[in-house]
Amino acid sequence: MESNVADGVEYAQTRSMEERTRVATACAVGLRLAIPVLIDGMDDAASRAYNAWPERLYVLDGDGTAVYQGGKGPFGFAPQKLEAFLETYL
Repeated sequence: MESNVADGVEYAQTRSMEERTRVATACAVGLRLAIPVLIDGMDDAASRAYNAWPERLYVLDGDGTAVYQGGKGPFGFAPQKLEAFLETYL
């Protein structure tokens, strides 16, 4: 997307978990996320299971049930809405 280029957050498709971890870490730092960031495997199983492409925020309870599903990114990617949910949920 043009906005990614303008913001300097354009990354090539990763080819290893090491590359994927490096990109995820850069994104978490750039977004100033203070929550754990989990990284999908190279098979993209979590992305397929949760319809997470291109990005989406979820909260799972202790049983693995999704109790929060954010909007599809990039425009529905709203960490502040997740934070508000967590403040009331926890």
